[in-house]
Amino acid sequence: MITSRLHPLCAVAASAALLLTGCSGGAADDKPAHPVFDVPVGQQPHQALLATQAARSAAFTQTLTFSSPSGDTVQTTSGRLDFPGSRAVGSIDWAPAEKLPQEAQDTLLGTRLAGRAPTRTRLAVDPGTIRLRAGEARYWLLYEGNSGAIAPGAAVDTLRGSEAAFGGTLLEVLSAAEDVKEAPAKKGGRVYRAELSQTYALRLFPKDLGSELAISMDANGDVPFVPLSISVDAKGRVLRAEADLSALLGRKDSALKGMTGLRARLDLTGFGVSAPVMPAASEPALDAKKAVTKVAKVKKGGCADLATGTRTFGMVVSLPCEQPHDIRVFGHARFDATYPGKDAAKRMAGEACDDAHDAAPSAWTRGAVKKGRFTYTWPRAGGWGAGSDPVITCYVKTR
Repeated sequence: MITSRLHPLCAVAASAALLLTGCSGGAADDKPAHPVFDVPVGQQPHQALLATQAARSAAFTQTLTFSSPSGDTVQTTSGRLDFPGSRAVGSIDWAPAEKLPQEAQDTLLGTRLAGRAPTRTRLAVDPGTIRLRAGEARYWLLYEGNSGAIAPGAAVDTLRGSEAAFGGTLLEVLSAAEDVKEAPAKKGGRVYRAELSQTYALRLFPKDLGSELAISMDANGDVPFVPLSISVDAKGRVLRAEADLSALLGRKDSALKGMTGLRARLDLTGFGVSAPVMPAASEPALDAKKAVTKVAKVKKGGCADLATGTRTFGMVVSLPCEQPHDIRVFGHARFDATYPGKDAAKRMAGEACDDAHDAAPSAWTRGAVKKGRFTYTWPRAGGWGAGSDPVITCYVKTR
């Protein structure tokens, strides 16, 4: 039998060595978990959103591309986000295809009384207010709180997001990603391939535009998901998100029935570099609750702009006539509550405005872009007998 004995000092030294070895191994095991990559893969898109918000600020650009035989119509939304402050500044720009049908363009850009809607809208969003500056307007419209009281169903409120101050971007739907699969990417990042339900995809659009899209079904009656991809950096922050939303197209009665494809792409850069710069208090601004109204409520001789940002037909911005303006109202007419039919209603409105034009002071009509030409509105069947008596509004376009 072989036996051995350790000198007491040697035993202490050996124990210390074992202790040090154990401590060394524990340090490696206690490496901080990655906030995104070390959670279950199905949760990683949501964690990537949180990591992006933790960067405090970022610049963003999103494109929505509507493809058609007329070419691509592209909406570009861009700006800067302040996540903890729930603030953002940016713009929404439309580049319609050259031969895009007018009905489709009005549906995409938002309807208004006359002429084409502006292709550019500037926005500044904070927790209490949405500031909107449409086209060449020299003022900001201040929408405070919920704009539903101004125009029921108005799209203004969709401009404010829940995951970022600026609404309508893919950041709003990343947490809803399903069937997530991951793959390594350059510089320690990851790429996720996932699916998004069509119900969540519709959240990217204002209500009126979303109503022209549809939840489609496959041959088995199932609702197919739309493909979604997400690219993140080594810190788990979202660099890019893309979705093929073409499955939302295809409604036969839609103004967008000619569209053949719809894709969304969001890019984020400049994490933590600088916060958005909000408009100065000295810039001209109008309280939307006071300035935005139905054209039928603009007094005779009154002036208005047509771009309100509400995407609600018949809403205008009431302005003093000393300021540049889009239209001037020269008359209103009322009829009984019995709807006479589409053709008769239009004829009655035209005759009433023709008489009002002849009787109006010249100051109300001489600013018309085309001398002697005027435009008018009248309620359709659904609104003819609703509320107050039907109102015909007569106006000239002044620019």
